[in-house]
Amino acid sequence: MPEKFTPETQASQEVREGEPKIEKLSVNDFAREIGLQPDAQGRITFGPEHDRLAYEYAEKFARDKKAEGIVIDGVASPGVISSLLHGAHPAEGYLTYMSKDPEGKMTKGETKVLEPLPEGEGRGPEGFTWAKKETDDYTLVEFALGGDFKLEDLDKVIPPDVDPTKPVIISGRGPLYLTHTIAAGYRHYKGIPGVGFYQPASKFGPAKTEIGISHEEELPLGLNFGEPSEIGSAKEQHEKRISEGLAGVKEGIDSKKVASVEVSGKVIKITLDSGESYNVSVREVIRDK
Repeated sequence: MPEKFTPETQASQEVREGEPKIEKLSVNDFAREIGLQPDAQGRITFGPEHDRLAYEYAEKFARDKKAEGIVIDGVASPGVISSLLHGAHPAEGYLTYMSKDPEGKMTKGETKVLEPLPEGEGRGPEGFTWAKKETDDYTLVEFALGGDFKLEDLDKVIPPDVDPTKPVIISGRGPLYLTHTIAAGYRHYKGIPGVGFYQPASKFGPAKTEIGISHEEELPLGLNFGEPSEIGSAKEQHEKRISEGLAGVKEGIDSKKVASVEVSGKVIKITLDSGESYNVSVREVIRDK
C-alpha cells in the first residue's frame, strides 16, 4: 500500500534527503589493502609507517564514495585513526565505541568526532583538567579525567589555546572519541604544522610519541620518537635518512647497478644488484619539457 502523503511525511522525507551521505570505512579492509593480516587473536598491529597509507586510503575512499561523512569501524593506533579522519576531511568523522546497555550487555555505537575551537586555558565537564607545557619546539597538552567520561559531555570539551607555529603533542587517557575530538580541534587551527600523540613510559613499554596529523614535510606523518623533547633530533634523523637514501639511489643509477624498479601506488621501490632496496614515496611528478 503506498504511503499516504501528509505534510508530516513530506517533512520527514526532506530531513532524510538533507542528511549527509555517510559511508563506513572498515579498518580491516584498509589492513588487507596494505597487506596486513590479523594474528591468532584476530588483532592487527599497525605501525607509524602505516599512517601515510591510512591518510591516502581514506582520501581516496571519501572521494570515490562522494562521502560527506565516514564511520571508522575497527581498532587501530591513534596515528592511523587520526590519519584516516584527516584523509577523509572535509567529510565528517565518526568513531565506533562499545558501551553497556541497561541489562549489562556490551553494545556498539557510533559518535561524531567534534572539532572544538581551542580557547583560553581550555574547558571541560566537572573534574576534567588541562595542563599545557610550552617549549621552543612543541606544545604538550595533557588532559585528565575526574572519573568515567560520559559521551554526552563531549561537546563540553574545549582544548586550550596554543602557539600555532609549533606542533601540538596530546597526552591523556580516555575514550578514543575524546582523544580524536581534541586532535581534530587542533587539526586546522591557524595553520598549525602538526599534531602528535604521546604515551608516557609505563610497565607496558617505553615512552612513545607519534605524529598523526601533518601539514609540513619536515614533520611527516608517522614520525615517531620517545619523549616529546626528542622531536628536534627525530626531525634531523628523518632528513638524514632521506639524504642518505637518495645518495644511495643516485649511486646505484650512476653505476648502472639497478636490478629492478617497481611502482606501487605512490611508492617506487628501487632494488640494486647488491640486493639493497629503497622505497621512495612520491608526492608529485613534474616532467621536464
